[in-house]
Amino acid sequence: MDVKMEELKELDRLKNVARVEAPPFRKTRIDARIQQLAEDSISSAWVWGFAATVALLVVVNGTILLRGSGSDASNFDVASSITSSMGINTSNQLYND
Repeated sequence: MDVKMEELKELDRLKNVARVEAPPFRKTRIDARIQQLAEDSISSAWVWGFAATVALLVVVNGTILLRGSGSDASNFDVASSITSSMGINTSNQLYND
């Protein structure tokens, strides 16, 4: 019975809750904020452009990888000529002992 009495007291407290009035123009401000967020969103043209660019990069990289994997000796010669023209040391030795 003790629990029932406490529950009734809590319910009686809820009867004292009054309706709160919202400040004037609150809905107008909320609507303006929603409109501003909608205007700030990314357009679909930008999304499609980005997707097309990523797809193009994937295709180009895949083409380069598939073409380049066939002739390892040729790739080594090209890399060797580039490193020698730049003066890069091709030795794997890290220290001169």
